[in-house]
Amino acid sequence: MKPNHPLCRATWVWPVDFYEMHNTYAQFRRDFRLPRVLDKAPFYITADQCYRLYVNGEYVGRGPARGFQVSWPFDEYDLAPHLVRGHNWISVEAYNSATSTFQYLYQGVAGFLCAGLWGKTEVLSGDDWMMRGCPAHKRDTARLSMQLNFQEHVDARLDDQSWIRSPRAPTDWEQLKRKTPFGAMPWHDLEPRGIPNLGNEVLVYKRTVAATAGRCGEGYRDWFNPTRGMYYTEREKLRWRPAPPGRAAKDGFIVALPATGPDRLAAVSIDLGQPAFGTLLVEVDGAAGGEIVDFLHTEGLEADGSPIMADKWAACGASMTARLTLAKGRTRHEFFQPLGHRFLTVIARGTRRPLRLKLAYRETVYPMDIRGSFASSDATLNDIYRISVRTQRVCAMDSYVDTPWREQAQWWGDARVQVRNTFHLCGDTRLLVRGVRQIARQEVPNGLTYGHAPTIAHNCILPDFSIIWALTIWDYYWQTGDLALFKDEWPRLERLLAYFTGEGRGRNGLLKYDPRYWLFLDWCDIHKAGTPTPYNLWYLLMLDKVGAMAGLARMKAEQARLRRMYAGQKRLVLAKLWDRRAGLFHDGLTPEGAAVKVHSLHTQTLAILCGLRPGFTANMVARRLLPYLRGRKVPGAQPSSYWVTYVYDVMRGLGYGLEVARHIRTLWAPMIPWGGTWESFDARIGHSSTTHAWAAHPIYHLVGTLGGIGQKDAAWRRISFAPVLDMAETDRVAVAVPTPRGLIRASWRRLRTGADVSLSLPRGVTADVVLPGMRLAAVTGKNHWVV
Repeated sequence: MKPNHPLCRATWVWPVDFYEMHNTYAQFRRDFRLPRVLDKAPFYITADQCYRLYVNGEYVGRGPARGFQVSWPFDEYDLAPHLVRGHNWISVEAYNSATSTFQYLYQGVAGFLCAGLWGKTEVLSGDDWMMRGCPAHKRDTARLSMQLNFQEHVDARLDDQSWIRSPRAPTDWEQLKRKTPFGAMPWHDLEPRGIPNLGNEVLVYKRTVAATAGRCGEGYRDWFNPTRGMYYTEREKLRWRPAPPGRAAKDGFIVALPATGPDRLAAVSIDLGQPAFGTLLVEVDGAAGGEIVDFLHTEGLEADGSPIMADKWAACGASMTARLTLAKGRTRHEFFQPLGHRFLTVIARGTRRPLRLKLAYRETVYPMDIRGSFASSDATLNDIYRISVRTQRVCAMDSYVDTPWREQAQWWGDARVQVRNTFHLCGDTRLLVRGVRQIARQEVPNGLTYGHAPTIAHNCILPDFSIIWALTIWDYYWQTGDLALFKDEWPRLERLLAYFTGEGRGRNGLLKYDPRYWLFLDWCDIHKAGTPTPYNLWYLLMLDKVGAMAGLARMKAEQARLRRMYAGQKRLVLAKLWDRRAGLFHDGLTPEGAAVKVHSLHTQTLAILCGLRPGFTANMVARRLLPYLRGRKVPGAQPSSYWVTYVYDVMRGLGYGLEVARHIRTLWAPMIPWGGTWESFDARIGHSSTTHAWAAHPIYHLVGTLGGIGQKDAAWRRISFAPVLDMAETDRVAVAVPTPRGLIRASWRRLRTGADVSLSLPRGVTADVVLPGMRLAAVTGKNHWVV
C-alpha cells in the first residue's frame, strides 16, 4: 500500500479484549457533519474477520474479501449517493469467530479499520468512534457446519438494531478497549480486494408450502444447536399439511402464525423459488416479548413439505439455523451470517399472540454482467441451462466456492469448471486471478498447494488440485492471451514442480500415491494406491501447458527443461501404463508394481486429452467413452457430475456433440425441480448439495454442442463452428458467447428440408465452419447459410 493512502492514518480498533474473543459481534458508529453535498466520497474499510456497512441507515455493502492477514484485503465505496448536507452517521457491524474455518485463518486478534477524507472532514477509525460488543448475540452456539462460522442466536430485547437506523446516536455505549497502529502485525500491509463489491438485491419469498403445529422439544429455550434439537426431538412427531397462502409485498413476503401457547410451536415452510446466498431480513409484529422464532435454511423439502435435514454425522454437521428472541411489539432484524438455501422453515415457539412476519433475503453474490446465453425450443434444455447459471451465480461470492450451503470453500478443482462457466457468461477473469494468487499463498513446505484457501483444513491438501491450479494459469492465458499471471506465478510453479520431481515421485520414476495427502481424482471409486495413471496423466498435461507458456514467454532455458521433463514423463507413461493387448491405458500400478486390471473411462479420457496413442483413440472411444454417453455402465469407475465435463470436452472435440447434448439432457433433467445442479448424480438431498457449480458446466457444453461454438486459439482469435442440428428434442437454438474481442452470436432453426444457420463474429475472430454438405470454410463477420 502506498504510504500516503488514507487508511495509513487510521487505527485498528475493537471493543472486546482479545482474551475474551469467541464468536464476537462488534458494533461501531460515527456521527459527523458535512458542510455541503459531495460529488465523490471515497471510503475505505476493512475488518478482521468481516463487516457490514450502513450510511444514514441504508445498507451499503459487506466485506472484505477472504484473504491473509499479512496483506489483508480492504474495500472501497463511494459514499456520495448516501451522504447529505448536515448530520450524517456511519454504522458498522463487524464479526470475528475467533476460530479458523474453511474461509478464514484466525490470528488471535480482531479489528476494524476505515478512512474517509473529504475536504476538511476526516472519518478515521480511532478514539472518536462509539463502539461496543453486541449484547444481543449469544456467543456459546453451535457451528453452522464444520466448515463455517457459528449459528446466530439473537435476543432482540437487548439490541433492536435501531442504532443503525436512527439519527439519534446511542449514549450508553462502552469505550474503546483495543487499538492497534496501522501496519502492526498481523496486518503488516493491506491490499485492494481486486474484485467488485458484492451485489445487494433483496429477494422476496414466493410461496408457502406446508405448515405444522405441536409440542416443543424438551429444553428448547436453551438448545445449543436448534437444528439438532429439531431433528432428534420434534421431527418425527410433527404432521405437516398444506400451508395457508402468504402474501407477497414489495419489500417482503408476509405470513401469519397462530398463537401456540406455552411450550408449543407453529411452523411454516416457505419457498424462495430458487437457490440464493445472502442474509435473512425479518420483521415480526404482535409479540408479547420473549417468544422464540427459529429460521431453518435448507436446500430441499420432503414430500410432505417438511425440511430435509440430516443427522449430525452427515453433511459435515450442517445446522443452518438462526434463532431470534422477539422484543415486545415489533422486531426488525437482519442476520449477519450469509447462508445458502432455497427453503426457509419458520418455527415460532411459546407465542401468546398471533404473529405477522415479513421475510426477505438480501442476496450478496458476485456481480456478473451476463451477456452469454443459450435458448432452444426445448423447455428441458432451457431449464438445465437456467439452473446451471443460477448455481454458478450463487457459487461466486468473494471467491468461487463449491456450494453456498455447507462449505463456501474455494475448492480449486471446482473453480476450474466455474472459470469456464464465467467466461461463457460474462468473460470476467478477476475471480480467477484472485483465486490463483490465493491458492498460491497457502503453501505446503514441499511446494504443494492446499485444495482450497484460506483454510484450516490441513487434511485438504490434494496433489491433483495443485496440478489443476497450474492448469488454471493456462486457462487464464487461453482466455485472454495474457502471460502476466504466468510470469508472476512462475517462482511458485517452480516450487510446485519441486514436489513432483522430488517427494512426489516413486522409485519407478512416475508420480506415486502419497498417504500424507488426499489424492482426489474424482468423487468415485477410482484406483489411487501405488502409481495411479490418471494422476500421472494430469501431470503430463500440466507439463505440456506450463512448457507452452514458458515458450510463449520466451523463457528458453525453462522451456527446454520443461520439454525434457515432459518427454521423460511421457516415455514412462507409455512404457509402464499402456496395455498393449487391450489397446487401452490401465488405471495404474499397485504398490507392488503389478498392473491394475481396470481400464477406466477417466484414464482413457485423460489419455486422449494428452494426445497419447492417437492410433488407439477410436478404440478408447468405442470401448469406454461412447458406450458411457449412450447410457451403458462401462467397466471401472463412473465419472461424477463434476468430472464428466472432461469426457464431454473430449467427445465434443471428436464430433460427438449430439451424444453429449443428449447425455446432459438425460442426467440433468432430474435436477430441474430443485433449482440447482447437484454435487453428484445420485444426490441424497440434505446430505449432498443441490447447488454445486462443479456440475454447472452445461453452461458451456450446451453452447459448444447445440450452439456449435468452440475455442481454438488464445483470446478467441479463432473458433470452430459445428452446431448439432439434428437433436430431435429441439428445432432451433440461439447462443451468445462473450469474448475479449466482442460477442459471438450463433443461431439455427430447422426447416422442412434442412436448416437456416447464422453466425456473427466480432472483429478479429475467425471461425472454421463445419456444416452438413459443406467443406471446411474459414469465415469472419456476419454469415448466413441454408444447409
